[in-house]
Amino acid sequence: MKELQRENVVIKDKEDFEKKLKELIADGIENLQVVADFDGTITKSVVDGKPALHSLDVFRHTATLSEKYRLGYDALAKKHGPSYVNPELSVEERQKVLDQWWEDHECLCSGEILTLSDLQRANDAINTPLRDGCEQMLRLLSHHRVPLIVSSAGVGEVIEHVLKEHNPRVVSNFIKFDENDQIKGFSKPTVSVFNKNRFPLPVDEDRRNVMLLGDSLGDCNMADNVPGLKTVLKIGFFTGTDKEKLEKYKSCYDVVLVDDQTMHTVTALLRRILGLA
Repeated sequence: MKELQRENVVIKDKEDFEKKLKELIADGIENLQVVADFDGTITKSVVDGKPALHSLDVFRHTATLSEKYRLGYDALAKKHGPSYVNPELSVEERQKVLDQWWEDHECLCSGEILTLSDLQRANDAINTPLRDGCEQMLRLLSHHRVPLIVSSAGVGEVIEHVLKEHNPRVVSNFIKFDENDQIKGFSKPTVSVFNKNRFPLPVDEDRRNVMLLGDSLGDCNMADNVPGLKTVLKIGFFTGTDKEKLEKYKSCYDVVLVDDQTMHTVTALLRRILGLA
């Protein structure tokens, strides 16, 4: 496959990759489903040289949220952000940081007024783009009735709105409202980048194979608790120049796409599995 010959496509164990790909091809589309992260995976991670906005950014830019909320959000980011990205902390320690950050955020936004229409307008205004070729990949899945399961630490309502034409099954953090459109919090337990493997995924139990797409080290384990799987082909998107971190991605994912803002390689692999190439 020419898409796999590019310099930014890294396959650490080519023999194991070929074995998994042959198994997915042999078992056919009736045994395939796709499990994917959303922010930075289905959407681009970089736009015009800057980090792309995430689904939580759509939420916090909603016009009806108060100035108190906006200032408070910035304060929480300054308080918790440095610890969250500190590589010297363990995953467990960083998870505790995220838990406290999310709890503080829930308290901050509790009582704010928000409707789904407000959120959708904010999303349409921000319009964080999907990866180039992503729509083609999503249409391919829909046409061949391959289930798409999205596991995200973002905001579920935003994800469902962006992907509404493709009927994904979404595991994420959904907003809880009262009868007056006041925010009461988010669904529990909270989905974070580090704990996705603890959540049951709404997969088709009779489909034994998974193509997994992610952009973090936490994403590569998000199908671990799905029982009865035969083959999981893991594709990771890596952005940056940190060679030590790239080595971790290579150990975690079967294929690593480096500084690639497209879905072209993923689509090419899907076409092979579907018997279209």
